[in-house]
Amino acid sequence: MTSEKAARIGILKKYGLAGKLSGVVFLVGLLVYIPSCIIGAYNSLVQSKRELMAYKNRLEQRIKTSLEPAVWNYDIETLTKIINAELGNENLKSVKVDTRDKTLVWISSNHNATYNETREPTGPYLDKKIIPIYRMDDSTQMIAYATVWFDNAPTRNKFYTMLAIDILSVGGILLVVSAIVNVSSYIKLVKPLESIRKSMIEAAKSALEPAREKIEETSFEKAFPEIRSMGMDLEFMLDEIEKANRKVRESEAQFKAIFNQAGVGVAMVDAVSGDYIIVNQKYCDIVGYSQEEIMGLSFRNITHEEDLPFQQKHMEDLLNGREREFTIEKRYVHKDGNIVWADFTASPLWKPGEKPDYSIIVIQDITARKLAEEKIRKLNEELEEMVAERTQDLENANCELEAVIEDLKSAQAQLINNEKMAVLGQLVAGIAHELNTPLGIINSASGTMEGILQKQLNMFLGFCCRASKEVFETCVRLVEACVTDWEKEKDVAAKRNVRKMYYGIIEKNNMKVSDEIIEKLVDMGYEADENEFVELMKNPGNTEAVKIAYLIITMRKSAHMIKVSAEKASKVISALKLYAHRDTSGEKVAHDVIKDIEMVLTLYYNQMKYGVEIVRNYEDVPPVLCYPDKLHQIWVNIINNALQAMDYKGRLIISVSKSQDKVLVAITDNGPGIPEHIMHRIFEPFFTTKKLGEGTGLGLDIVKRIVEEIDGSIEVESKPGETTFKVWLKTA
Repeated sequence: MTSEKAARIGILKKYGLAGKLSGVVFLVGLLVYIPSCIIGAYNSLVQSKRELMAYKNRLEQRIKTSLEPAVWNYDIETLTKIINAELGNENLKSVKVDTRDKTLVWISSNHNATYNETREPTGPYLDKKIIPIYRMDDSTQMIAYATVWFDNAPTRNKFYTMLAIDILSVGGILLVVSAIVNVSSYIKLVKPLESIRKSMIEAAKSALEPAREKIEETSFEKAFPEIRSMGMDLEFMLDEIEKANRKVRESEAQFKAIFNQAGVGVAMVDAVSGDYIIVNQKYCDIVGYSQEEIMGLSFRNITHEEDLPFQQKHMEDLLNGREREFTIEKRYVHKDGNIVWADFTASPLWKPGEKPDYSIIVIQDITARKLAEEKIRKLNEELEEMVAERTQDLENANCELEAVIEDLKSAQAQLINNEKMAVLGQLVAGIAHELNTPLGIINSASGTMEGILQKQLNMFLGFCCRASKEVFETCVRLVEACVTDWEKEKDVAAKRNVRKMYYGIIEKNNMKVSDEIIEKLVDMGYEADENEFVELMKNPGNTEAVKIAYLIITMRKSAHMIKVSAEKASKVISALKLYAHRDTSGEKVAHDVIKDIEMVLTLYYNQMKYGVEIVRNYEDVPPVLCYPDKLHQIWVNIINNALQAMDYKGRLIISVSKSQDKVLVAITDNGPGIPEHIMHRIFEPFFTTKKLGEGTGLGLDIVKRIVEEIDGSIEVESKPGETTFKVWLKTA
C-alpha cells in the first residue's frame, strides 16, 4: 500500500464519522424541513382560497346592491363606472350585465386596462358565475343578471412565489447548520472516538496494557460530556475484562478438574472422522487406554464390529441434522480384548446454521448390568417352560369348556329355529290358501284361452279373410273402446243399466238384435250412445265383428288374470323363501327394515285380510345393521302376538322413523293390553299367558336376545286397549 493511499484512508477514517454525523443532521433537518414546507404550503393554500372566496362573496353582494339602481334606470354610464371600479381587482376578469331583452354592458380587464368585451373570456384558471339582480322594493322580481368571470391565476402565482421563498430560506439555514455540526463533531466527537476505537482494537487482541496507554494519551477535555463519560467507561471496562479473564482462567481450571474426575466417560470427537479430540480419565478407564494412547484412535477402532454399522448410521444422521441426539447400548473392545458394555449418548457441538464440527460422547459402563440381565434371561426361560406346562393343562381344560359352550350354543340355535319353524307351521294353512286361489284363477283363465284357441281360431281366421275393410275397422274400434283396466271393470248393477239402455234403444228404433250380441257388448264393457249404437247395429256384418272383438277381449282378460295371479303367488313364495332362509355367513349386513316388515305382513295376509286394518306410517330411513334371518323373527313374534291379542280383528299400526342415529320401529295393536302385574315378566323364557299348547313362552325372549345381539334395544308400553312394542336398531 502506498503512503498516499494510506494517508487517504486515514483521512477517510478521521472525517468519515463527522461526515456521517453531518449527514444525519442534514437528514433529520430534511425530515423536519419537508413536512414543515408541506404544512406551510397547505396553510398558505387554504388561506389563499379562503381570501379568494371571501372576495367573491363580497363582490356578489356589491353587484346585487350597487348595480340595481343603474339597471332599473338604464343608466349605462353609472353601470360602466361601477364595473370599471370592480375590475381594478386582479382576480376579476370580466363582467357582463344582461336583461331579458339585451346586454346592457360587457367590460373586461387586461393588465389593469378595461375594454368592452364581445366574446366570452377563455383561460385555464377562469371561473364563471351568474349573479341575479332583483328589485330593491321587491326581492322576488329579477330585473337583470350579471355574469362574472374570476381569474384565479394571480392568487396561484402569488402562492407559488411565497412557497419558493420559504423553501430556499429554510434550505440555506439547513446547509449552514450542517456545516457547523460537521466541524464541531470532528473536534468534540470524532477525534476522541478514534482514540477509543484504537483502544478497543488493542483490547480485542487481549493486549489490555497498550489499550490502557492509548486511553491515557488522549485528551477528552474538548470532547462532548458523553464522550468523556465513554472514555471513563472504557477504562472501567478494561478493568472488568481483566477481572473476567482472571475468573475464566479459574473456571477453566475447575472445569478440567471436574471433567477428569466425572463419574461417566466424556469425550469430544471429530464429527466426520470420529477421531478423539478430548477425553476424560473415566473414559480411558472404561476402554483401558491411556489419554496419550487414545488420542491416536477413532471410536471406530475400539467399537465391536457388530455394533459399528448401527452406530455409524446414527453418527451420520447426527452430522446431517436428521437427529439432535441419540442413545444406544453398544460394546467396546477393551485394550485387554474383553468386551465392555456401555450406555452411549452422542450429541452435536455446532454453531448456528452450520454442520457440527465435533460431537460430545458420554458413556457409562453397564457391563455388570448386562451380566445380571443375562442371568435373569436364563431364569426367565426356565420359568417360561414351567408356565408352558401349566398353560397346556389350562388349554386342555379350556377345550373341554369350549365344547360344552358349543353344545349350549347349538341347543340355543336349535331352540330359536324350532320357534321359527313353529311360527311357519302356523302360517302354512293360510299360505296354502293364498297359493291355491291364484293357481285356481290361472287354471281357469288358461282353460278359457285354450278353448278359444282350439274351437274358435278358425272362425277368427275366416273373419280376417272375408270381412270388409269397414267391418274389420269396426272390430278394431270395438276392441280399443272396451275396458283394458280390469280393476275398473263395471259391477253387476252398472252392467244391468247398460243392458237396459241398449234394449230401450232397440225398442225405440224397432231394431232386431240378438240377446247374444247385447250380452257380449255388455261383458266387453262397451258403452255407446243411441246414435253410435244404431249405427253399429245397422250393418249386419258388424254382428260378426262384435263376436270376434268379444273373443279378443276375453283372451286379453284371461292373460291379465294369469299375470296378476302369478305375481301374487310369486310374492307369497318370495316372502316364504326369505323367511325360511338361513344365513350361514355369521356376519351382520345392511338390510332394508321396511322391506323385511312387508315380507312378514305378506305371510300373515290370509289371517289379516278379513278383520285387521293395517296402518303404515313409514318414513325414509337408512338400512339397519343386522342378521336378516334373525330380524324376520322379531317382526313375526311381535306381529303374531298382536294379532292373537286382537283375536285377528282390529287395527295394527306399524311406524318406522329415524331416531337420532338409529331406526325406530313401533308396532301398536288395539287389543286388551298387558296387565301391569305381569309386565315385568313378558321377556322371561317360558313365560306365557296363552292356553296350554298355544305357545312356548319363548317368542319375546328370543326377540329380546336377537335385538341385543344386533346392538339394539326394545321397550313395551301398554294400557287397556293399546299395546306398543318399540324396537331401536343401529343404522348401517
